[in-house]
Amino acid sequence: MNIRRALAVGAATAALAGGFAASPAQAAGGTAPACVIRSVSGTIEGFSVYLENTCRNTMRVQVIVSLAPDSRCYTLAPGDWDVYTYEGITGNYDRTAVC
Repeated sequence: MNIRRALAVGAATAALAGGFAASPAQAAGGTAPACVIRSVSGTIEGFSVYLENTCRNTMRVQVIVSLAPDSRCYTLAPGDWDVYTYEGITGNYDRTAVC
């Protein structure tokens, strides 16, 4: 009986641990502040996101994409900008997060 109980506890612990594993989107930081301007435009192949840092500090941000890999982490000094382009049929813009 003790072996069955130990196996059941072990299985339950493994199931719970798996249930709390972070997905890629959850692993990223919180949503970027409003001083990071983002403008999403649809393209024939997917979408592009214009990112501009109007914050007082350097910001590290990443585009979170649902159903596809997220962007790399962009380091933007105050006044800097960059464009992330996604090409694919499954991904959708989710949000811009700090990283």
